[in-house]
Amino acid sequence: MATQQLDYYRSLASNGHVKLILTKSDLSSVLEDRKRVGIVLLMEGADPIVSPEDVHDWYAWGLRILAPSWMATRYAGGTHMPGPLTPLGRELMEQLEKTRLILDLSHMSDESFFEALNLFHGKVIASHSNCRMLVPTDRQLSDEMIHALISRNGVIGSVFNNPFLLTDWKTGMVKSQVTLSHVVQHIQHICSITGDMLHVAVGSDLDGGFGVENTPLEIDTVADLGKLASALSSGGFSENEVEAIMNLNWLRILDEALPT
Repeated sequence: MATQQLDYYRSLASNGHVKLILTKSDLSSVLEDRKRVGIVLLMEGADPIVSPEDVHDWYAWGLRILAPSWMATRYAGGTHMPGPLTPLGRELMEQLEKTRLILDLSHMSDESFFEALNLFHGKVIASHSNCRMLVPTDRQLSDEMIHALISRNGVIGSVFNNPFLLTDWKTGMVKSQVTLSHVVQHIQHICSITGDMLHVAVGSDLDGGFGVENTPLEIDTVADLGKLASALSSGGFSENEVEAIMNLNWLRILDEALPT
């Protein structure tokens, strides 16, 4: 199933609809042609990697970011299913160390999160995670986890999913109860820990896993993500800080991690 998904993205690229970003030059070409959508391939839940050594094949096929967990996998504990890295997970970290894959710590349980950071010394991110201080569930990042990510110069992508933005949100509640100001609150909390705006970005998670009824009031499609810029400005962020959060922080990570 995973290789079929990979083939789907490849077919989109071969038809010219998108460009797969595999190298620094691919990234540059997408930035120069703002009408083309660029895709960086991320695997969420590493079970399609049958054995840890296979991660090198996946890298050759175009994978650039790997998230070992969703819930628990053969490699690590995850959301609502706590636990450490498995023996296979420790082997996976060793093999990741030999590639230039970015390690995505979103969805990892606390124990596997910190164990992975100790074993893997490459680029790390949390592609779509919010703050546990504001929404106290194990799906969010604790302040300790945020500190650990920042100490590795990582980036955290904020999620636009109402249950991750507001404590006790339930599907069916009035959509207007959550606005982009709640996203800004999570971003502000991360910035208060880091002391700068260089480690937080747009994570969204608008991949079809939840409906528009579970997104903030201002969000009806992915085309509305740009509205976050105005919300950030209203929240006191400067023009340069907004630009960093909206795009430059992710671009920095990609430029540092992608091969030439």
